[in-house]
Amino acid sequence: MSGANAVLLATDLDFRCDRATDRAIALARGFGGVAIAATVVEASERLAQQVPRHEIPAWYREPSPLLAAERRLRREFAEEEGRWQLRVGEGRAGDHLAPILDGIGGDALVVTGPVREGVIGPTMLGSTVDRLLRREGTSLLMVRRRVHGDYRRLLVASDFSGPCRNALQRARALFPAAAITVLHGFQVPMLGLMDSSQEQAVTQTATQLREEGRAFLREAGLEHGEIELRVEHGDPARLVQQHLDSFEDDLVVLGTHGRGAVYELVVGSVARRILTTVDADALVVRG
Repeated sequence: MSGANAVLLATDLDFRCDRATDRAIALARGFGGVAIAATVVEASERLAQQVPRHEIPAWYREPSPLLAAERRLRREFAEEEGRWQLRVGEGRAGDHLAPILDGIGGDALVVTGPVREGVIGPTMLGSTVDRLLRREGTSLLMVRRRVHGDYRRLLVASDFSGPCRNALQRARALFPAAAITVLHGFQVPMLGLMDSSQEQAVTQTATQLREEGRAFLREAGLEHGEIELRVEHGDPARLVQQHLDSFEDDLVVLGTHGRGAVYELVVGSVARRILTTVDADALVVRG
């Protein structure tokens, strides 16, 4: 792997982050840069661990939350000793991760667990995702699947915008050996009100958008021949899942403007539906 000077795993040590941990370890082995695993003990975790004193055995010695988190993180990376830097913090996850990224500099790849419907994720990955995606150049890999090898097929969900172009270029730099398909889903306004001209309207729109797609690839510095371009009529999020079902893509790539990232990813957007419904890992690039 190339295109990143570091891998930063942001984990809340929940079982849902196990696959993200495995993917981060595999990526770090592949490119040999800086590898950092970070977890943060937040106030809500402290409250959840509190129990009435009369229910505690006399022999029990309660470890500090920070010490407990450090022990768990060390167990996760016992076989990678010396390869990974382990960071444990306390407070708000975003406040802890931002300085780590500042210290790394360059183009780090941040790896996390998946998002969920209704919320971005657990506390560790909630406001943290918003904060990270406000940082220029952030590439955030959200892992859902088990690791069965390198990413071989990438699906870039694109509206031909600047952020999507940045996402495409970043994906190519990170995974240069992978095959890439750019998928643009479109809908024709008021199509249902048309009669016999429906098919013609869809065909004309698709033809125009294919020309825009070819220009988009040229602007990205990628020849059309090395990238497969698909322009399809239909709901973009549904088309992404249909493409995954048909071609078994390994990774979905999305671009974001980085302005109010929580709103863009969660509140009724196409990106939100893709991130919370499709059965694949997702790379979100801040444009």
